[in-house]
Formats: sequence, C-alpha cells, structure tokens
Amino acid sequence: MEEPRRTGPTLTTTTYRRAVDARSGTGPGTPPNLTVREELREATRQRLLSAAEEIFQRDGYSGTTVGNIAAAANVSRAAFYLHFTDKADALITLMRANLAETPEYWREVDAALVSGDRTALRASLRNTLTWYEQHAHLLRPVREALAAHPHLTQKVQGNFARFADEMSGYLDRVPARDRDRARLRLQLLIIQLDQLAYRLVVLGNTSIDRDVMLDEVTEIWRLTLPAAAQPG
Repeated sequence: MEEPRRTGPTLTTTTYRRAVDARSGTGPGTPPNLTVREELREATRQRLLSAAEEIFQRDGYSGTTVGNIAAAANVSRAAFYLHFTDKADALITLMRANLAETPEYWREVDAALVSGDRTALRASLRNTLTWYEQHAHLLRPVREALAAHPHLTQKVQGNFARFADEMSGYLDRVPARDRDRARLRLQLLIIQLDQLAYRLVVLGNTSIDRDVMLDEVTEIWRLTLPAAAQPG
C-alpha cells in the first residue's frame, strides 16, 4: 500500500507576516499594538527577507551581496544593516522561519515511535523528506554559508536537540534510566537523516534508491532506540 505523503506550506511573505503577528500581537482577533513606525520597519524587514530568499536561491550564498538584497528590496544598504548584521544573518533568519514548521513533522515521528508500528514509522520518516523538497532552494546556500563561516554551525546544530525534544510522547514512555541515552540517540539519528536527505533530495544523488534508504533508516531507528512502554 502506498504510504501517504504530506505536503506543507513553503516560506512566503505570509509566513513572515504570521511571525510578525506572533511577536507583535497583531494576529486575527488580537488588538494591534504596533506604532506606524514599527509597522513600516516590519514591512521593510519583510521586503528584505523576500528579496534575500529570491537572490540566495538564484545566486547561491557566495554570489549574493548585501547590495543586491537591498536593491531588490528597494531600500538602502544602511536600511539593510538596521535589520541584519550581514547576509549570513539574513540567511539564518530565513532558515529559522522555514524551521518553524518542522515540529509538526517530528510529532508524526513521535506518534509512530509511541505506537511501535514499523509502517507508521517509515511513513513518518518519509514525510520528513517533504520538508527538504520544499526548502531545497535555501538548504544549498545554507550549507555553503556553514562551510564559509563555521561559527554558524552552532546556530544550526541546536535545532537537532530541539527536534529530539519534540518527541516527548516517546521519551516519556522510555524507562527513566534510558531516557538520556534515548534523547542523545534521537539527536544522532536526526543528524544522520538530515545528511541523507540533503544528499538524496537537495543534491539529487541517485546512487541510493530512496525507498531502499527509507527501509534501512527505519530499521536503524527501530534497532537503535529503546522501545516505548505500551499502555496496559
């Protein structure tokens, strides 16, 4: 039986608007509390992010300049620096906005681990690849930026620990004595999946069949992680 594949939203100005609303309290049903100046500042920031996303996708990290981003957003370089320290800061900001939707994927993996069902686990791991398909255009320049600026790695690696913590349903059902080990193993497995997904989905490497990879990764997860206690 064909496993269901989920789809999700790509990053757009609407996504940025939701992030702004969450910070400022201007979402639906919430009284606005931004001044006109703050609204204009946020609008400029959104234009810069939209322009940066397009240029990073087109020119890569090394081919993108602050001047190009500012020109595409129709603002000055000085205006850019009011919002971001450099082009790497703008790229990481974009990446974090994209990562905002990933907890939903990991909650699916969490439910599958709780159930102990192999088919559900494979389907949930397959669904995580959807995120890489949707955001491949940013993942390439992000990897390029990490290679050029190793200090940025810390900002990205912390996400793997947070992803593991999203699987609290599973971790809560692991015996207390094994919980720290299970959390660490989750982080390592997520890192492994990230590397595989980048090569297969983003780079288009065809040396490994995707279905074969999913079969093997599913078995690795099942063999590596302590089983969750079942109710009753």
